[in-house]
Amino acid sequence: MGQTPPPKLWQSIIQICDVAAKQKTRVWIDAEQQIFQSTIDAWTIDLMRRYNRNGKAQVYITFQAYLKSTRSRIAQHLELAKKEDWLLGIKLVRGAYIASEPRHLIHDTKAETDNAYNSIAQDLLSRTFPPSITNKSRFPRVHLFLAGHNAYSVQKAYNIHRSRILAGLPTIPLEFGQLQGMADEISCGLLQLCRQEAETKDMVRVAPKAFKCLAWGSTGECMQFLVRRAVENRGSMDRTGEWAAGLRKELWRRVRVALRLRRGIAD
Repeated sequence: MGQTPPPKLWQSIIQICDVAAKQKTRVWIDAEQQIFQSTIDAWTIDLMRRYNRNGKAQVYITFQAYLKSTRSRIAQHLELAKKEDWLLGIKLVRGAYIASEPRHLIHDTKAETDNAYNSIAQDLLSRTFPPSITNKSRFPRVHLFLAGHNAYSVQKAYNIHRSRILAGLPTIPLEFGQLQGMADEISCGLLQLCRQEAETKDMVRVAPKAFKCLAWGSTGECMQFLVRRAVENRGSMDRTGEWAAGLRKELWRRVRVALRLRRGIAD
C-alpha cells in the first residue's frame, strides 16, 4: 500500500465517514500488522485533519500498547494535532499480532505491555504526555477510547479520570469498550458505576461511558475479524476464572435487585 490511497478506495472511505458524520456516529480505524501500519497512520491522519474539527472526534486511530514504539508514535501524533489544530481520537488496545509480528518490535514481557498500556492512559488523562508539550494550557485536544478486557486497567483509568474531574483538575474525555461476549463482567461493572454515580450530583461528569463491539455482516465479510478474535482467545484461558467469578457476582446482584423489586411490589 502506498501513502496515497487509490482514488476509488479513498472515495469509499470518505463516503463512509460522511455517512457516519451525518448520522452522528464515529469511525474507528483499526490497527494492523506493522508492515501496513505506516500507511494506515498516514490515511487516518488525513481523515482526522478533515473530520476532527470543532471539538468533535469523528475518526479514531488505534495504537497497540505491546509495541515498543507506541509511546513515541502517540507523542508524534499529539504534536501534529496541536500544530495543525485538529482533535486526536485515540483508541488504545494491547495488541493482536504477537504471533506474526517481528518479535523485537514487541515488549519482552506481558508486565511491560501492561505497564505501557496503563502508563500511556494515565499520562494522557493527566495531560502530562508528551513532556515536549510544555504549555499545559494548550494541551492538544484528545479523546481517549480504552478498548480492553483487563479489569485493573479499566478501574485504574476510571479512578484517575474521576478523581481529576472531582478535584477540578484538567483531563480529557474517556470512554471504554469491550468485545461482545468477552469481559462482560467489566462492562456490567461500568454500568453499575453509572447507577452509583446517578445517586450523586456528579453523575454526568464522572459516570463512565461503556460500549460493546460486535461484528456485523455475513460470515465472509466478518471472517478476518472473527479469525483474529479466535487467535486472541487462545490466550484467554487464564482469565476464564476471573470472568466466571465476575459473571456470578453480576448474576447475584441482579437476583438481589429482582427480589427487592418483588418485595416492593408485594408491599
